[in-house]
Amino acid sequence: MWDYEPKIIKDEKPLLEAFVPEHVLHREGQKQLLVSALKPALAGRRAVDSFFYGPCGTGKTLLARWLLNELESHSSKVQTVYVNCWKNNTAYTCLSSILKELGVFTTYRQATSELLKQLEVEAREKATVVCLDEVDSLEDKELLYSMSRSGVALLLISNDPYALVDLDLRIKSSLRPEPVEFPAYKTVEIFDILMQRRSYAFVPGTVDDIVLKLVARLSDGDARVALETLRRAALLSEERGEDKVTSTSVKEVFKTTGNLRKSEALKRLNEHEKALYQIIEGKKKISTKRLFEEYTKIVENPATDRTYRNYMNHLVKLGLVKATGELTGRKYELV
Repeated sequence: MWDYEPKIIKDEKPLLEAFVPEHVLHREGQKQLLVSALKPALAGRRAVDSFFYGPCGTGKTLLARWLLNELESHSSKVQTVYVNCWKNNTAYTCLSSILKELGVFTTYRQATSELLKQLEVEAREKATVVCLDEVDSLEDKELLYSMSRSGVALLLISNDPYALVDLDLRIKSSLRPEPVEFPAYKTVEIFDILMQRRSYAFVPGTVDDIVLKLVARLSDGDARVALETLRRAALLSEERGEDKVTSTSVKEVFKTTGNLRKSEALKRLNEHEKALYQIIEGKKKISTKRLFEEYTKIVENPATDRTYRNYMNHLVKLGLVKATGELTGRKYELV
């Protein structure tokens, strides 16, 4: 009664965000930079801090997880931890999560300062590398300074290239992370990634190259959108009793997965970027001068003109806002 023979998907895990393949494709340059930064940890020394930045779906988290796995598999002198700051956005919850991953018992009664001391002990015993994903979600950036001073090497990740711009100078001088940019994938690179995952996830012969090319083209350089589109299209084709993933299924599910990048990007904007986006949303089209004036009225501590321009460049880079014109004549509208 419960017999089930998969017709299309043999293993769904390789299509999910948490999956880490044996080889990370099309990130060789970034990989080499990070290997150089992290190598000292193999000898038990403190690694160089790094900062990954780039749009959603460009392999930042994937490469970080792959590197952490590689480090631990190559040396018993190093220990690594991955923490998502969007889920653990206070100093206390972030430190608790790190220590839990390191196998250190903590209680809710402990102060943050006690947790920091425990982390410092861990860093003395073994070279410790902590990856803080979505670091811009961390409420207390002072934690970065404290962790750095405790001997922990930090691998910071953000979609926002300006996530560290407004840090206190004392924190910046202590960190000095190696910046590593992750640009959007090219269509052919997305196709290669889908080819790799097809070999892991699907029954042979159920996903044609033409379907992968369609998914790659629709995803517009975002691997996460591509994989989720392919996964949902396969589930839809199976539900319909089809033997293969069809282009029709891909086009149907893309109506929802195509908005994934926008919804993810909006959730992770900082308070200033959210305010700017909302102003543009209400005005439809607005000049940069008027936008800045409106922004300074509704935000408690508005950024400087230079930082404002950085925020707008980030909104444009994320594909949320379109800019036309130059300098003071520039105008913004939603994409």
